[in-house]
Amino acid sequence: MAKRSQTGAAGTSAAPATFGVGGVRSDMRSGVTPSDVDWHGEAAGIAARHWRRTLRLVAVLMAIGFVVTFVPQFWAREWAAMRFAGWPLPFYMGAQGAILIDIALIMIYVAMQRRNDIQYRRALSALRDAHRNSLGMRDAGAEFGPIPESHSRATSARAPR
Repeated sequence: MAKRSQTGAAGTSAAPATFGVGGVRSDMRSGVTPSDVDWHGEAAGIAARHWRRTLRLVAVLMAIGFVVTFVPQFWAREWAAMRFAGWPLPFYMGAQGAILIDIALIMIYVAMQRRNDIQYRRALSALRDAHRNSLGMRDAGAEFGPIPESHSRATSARAPR
């Protein structure tokens, strides 16, 4: 089994990796591939950044949902004089306001997570292409066709009529 060198390990004079747009190392985007790159470690780093962005997004949206759902109910007596759409604010938030905001938070989550997933796929694709180029496999997948992207809404499994 071949040993993989650790980038930045003691005894190596590798420069620290700099990451650019989409979490792809700048030396990989330019086509220059260092000989001691740990490809699995790079892929794990890309996945870790994707997971951190996902957790941060979920934490922020859950905090907003918590505040919108419970804070107006907690101070309902103090805020009873405040009116929204003709109703006391705590009553409105308990009856429908919090639900509408939660639905909006779900839509925001979907849009932002799609963008996060696109960045993740692009970074992994760039890493895969850089790895193939370093191995001299520039057209390795040509006989099987391109790797399909995620299906869009316009794509249907049914045959056209």
